[in-house]
Amino acid sequence: MAPALEVRQRLEPSEVREVLALVDEVAAHDGTSPLSEHVILHLRHGGDEEVRHILARSDDGRLMGYAHLDVTDLVAGPSAELAVRPDDRRAGVGRALVDELLRLSRESASHGPLRLWAHGEDTGAQALATSMGFERSRVLWQMRRSLLSSLPTVHLPHGVTLRTFLPGIDDAAWLALNEAAFAALPDQGGWTADDLDRRMAEGWFDPTGFLLAEAPDGQLAGFHWTKVHGAHHHGPHGPDHDHGHDHDHAHEPIGEVYVIGVDPGHRGTGLGRALLLAGLHNLRTRGLTQAMLYVDADNTAAIRLYEELGFTRWDTDVLFRR
Repeated sequence: MAPALEVRQRLEPSEVREVLALVDEVAAHDGTSPLSEHVILHLRHGGDEEVRHILARSDDGRLMGYAHLDVTDLVAGPSAELAVRPDDRRAGVGRALVDELLRLSRESASHGPLRLWAHGEDTGAQALATSMGFERSRVLWQMRRSLLSSLPTVHLPHGVTLRTFLPGIDDAAWLALNEAAFAALPDQGGWTADDLDRRMAEGWFDPTGFLLAEAPDGQLAGFHWTKVHGAHHHGPHGPDHDHGHDHDHAHEPIGEVYVIGVDPGHRGTGLGRALLLAGLHNLRTRGLTQAMLYVDADNTAAIRLYEELGFTRWDTDVLFRR
């Protein structure tokens, strides 16, 4: 029997808890989260008005699946992510959610085709997208390396020094650096103070893992922001997990190369490589044994650097269009 679909512009707190519990169950089963950090943060803290939440329920009201539709990008088109409870798969839940996403996207003011993210190669989401006429438009590799093997020494460019991020003091300077470093990637370069604040409010945030490179004139030249997944830790906002709610992770804590950025004026100096290594050394000193990162599959220069430093491909996320 087809699930009953409910469309919401805003979720009630009880519904948010239901969705986050569903996400945890799916992540534990699949080994990867079905939703991106961007969507998780919007679920927890609220987000843009032009977002639609689709809840798929059984006859008895049990949550079988969830989809998130963002129609704020009027040029690239609406984007969506979804999750289906493992026990409810192969019952038409995913297809019903995608059909509703297509209907809602056609009714929106956003131009362009529906973009659908599928996280992980073995979750079934990619097969569903392909079977419904979607085509691949962007591929992200997840790469990993052991932190138990040797790491090269960090060699900073002449005069450049490293220090940790100071919340409330470095915010504006870091946002300006991030904008300059990612001018060609607005999803990252367009972060606002609110975007930064949301991440600093997360339980995983630790300023000692947020490294800043300072030029001799005191200006920020680059940064490496690391993140730890799956750890019980006490940050500035109390004990928490990487998603901010209880979840028995199916893996040991793992460090992430969250974001690395270099000011355009300091590119070609070796600063990016030095920042990458500094972050990996930092993660290892925190007792972590594995590190991960995400990179576009067509970014051959970055992949070459990561492979030189011991990273190998682990999994794949795909952005589909229809």
